[in-house]
Amino acid sequence: MQKTSNRLLVMFLSVIIMALAGCANNQQGYQKAFNSQNSLTQNQSSFSQSAESVFKIVKQTFVQQGFTVESADFKSGTVKAVRNMQDRDDSEISYNIHASADISEVTGVETNVTLAASQQTILHRSSTTWWHLLWILPIIPTGTEYQTLVVKEGNITAPGFYTDFFNTLKISVTKYDLAVKAAAEKAAKQKAVAEAKAAAEKAEAERVAAEKAAKLKAEEEAKAAAEKAAAEKAAAEKAAAEKAAAEKAAADSIAAEQASAEKLPVDKVPQQ
Repeated sequence: MQKTSNRLLVMFLSVIIMALAGCANNQQGYQKAFNSQNSLTQNQSSFSQSAESVFKIVKQTFVQQGFTVESADFKSGTVKAVRNMQDRDDSEISYNIHASADISEVTGVETNVTLAASQQTILHRSSTTWWHLLWILPIIPTGTEYQTLVVKEGNITAPGFYTDFFNTLKISVTKYDLAVKAAAEKAAKQKAVAEAKAAAEKAEAERVAAEKAAKLKAEEEAKAAAEKAAAEKAAAEKAAAEKAAAEKAAADSIAAEQASAEKLPVDKVPQQ
């Protein structure tokens, strides 16, 4: 506990000294915010994708790296995210990181991404409260107090921070392109399968229709042939009947003539 208190005191005094020194020597330092010496480096990169695609990938990259997206506005092309990150070597130290990404489309196939970030270094302190005998000697612990102290804050200017972001973003862009390509290939394959299936179904339908038409045609031709045969048979029978009737009429006429000639009754005339 004594060690933690001493370290806190040293850090606190360091912050005060640095602040006082800054106030004494750089009271007008903010006026150089746009000076080239104070500009960020390696915090921009270009991508050969549309702004809409890059906007989605930037959000995904933030989330994959443990950031919480506070706002995302495609119209303005900005994504703001925050992350609370624990120090790996000191459990009492954590960092609040605020990042803002700007996505601007240069052309239909090129998009610029710019990143800016700031951080707060937070010291988490806990101390035990005691019951004091005669207000002097601590005897009995009565609880624990927790305090947090911002020991450092400001913009992140280290180029490595931005390099890591864009390296991660480029990996995500590559994965996105591969996923889009795989989806396009899958869609093309599905389309080809669907077209082949449709063609096979069409061919089968045409085959069935052709067979049905041929069957109907054959039935109609058979029916027509049967009707024609029946008609020819009926005509032949009618012709035969008419011929027989004509022959009988002729025979009757001859018999009548003979009977008349011989003056015999018709029924007595010998039949030919």
